[in-house]
Amino acid sequence: MTTHYPISNGIFSELNRIVNHTLAPAGVSRQSSQRGEHKRASIEALSDDGEGVKLRLELPGYNKDEVKLSLDDGVLAIIAETQDEKRSFLSKRERRLKISDEMDVENIRAKLENGILYLEIPHREKAKPKTIKVD
Repeated sequence: MTTHYPISNGIFSELNRIVNHTLAPAGVSRQSSQRGEHKRASIEALSDDGEGVKLRLELPGYNKDEVKLSLDDGVLAIIAETQDEKRSFLSKRERRLKISDEMDVENIRAKLENGILYLEIPHREKAKPKTIKVD
């Protein structure tokens, strides 16, 4: 079931703010594969609930063992590719996102369900104020 988001003043500016502040797109490889051009996995929804960022990416037709996530130098790479000849119509999909230093990359959670990849990237816990005793 697809969730429709109402269009209102500010919803797009808020999404842009979240993307630009938290997850900035990194360069996507445009190299050709044996099956043709790589396609970008489309981000269907993006939200920040205060605890972290939640993303939904559409990857219809892919199994969870065909979706690879890696993190290198602050860039999260999401690559979906099948080797199944019967599903060769599925082109390689990839998306790269720059992860902010404010995010806790050690605790990223990912789940693929019904062709939708759900990602949860929690905010890094902020340092608590420290009182210093004067002697």
